[in-house]
Amino acid sequence: MVRGDILRARALYERAAAIHPRSSAAAIAAGKSYDPNLLPVFGAGPNLADAAKARAWYERARASGDPAAAALLHALR
Repeated sequence: MVRGDILRARALYERAAAIHPRSSAAAIAAGKSYDPNLLPVFGAGPNLADAAKARAWYERARASGDPAAAALLHALR
């Protein structure tokens, strides 16, 4: 994502989450690739954002017990 290739990063994060379904890090990374609050930091336009998908990934990370997910969820509201 730091190189600006959001779609490629998203695909890699989602694949990592599929391979390691209990990985909260993979779920948070996937969520960040959709997060409308974070995408501008990486130079991405609003057309790549999807708050509902970001929320779903963050919820998955929170269900895995990751406390960072709660802050990300709160920021989406």
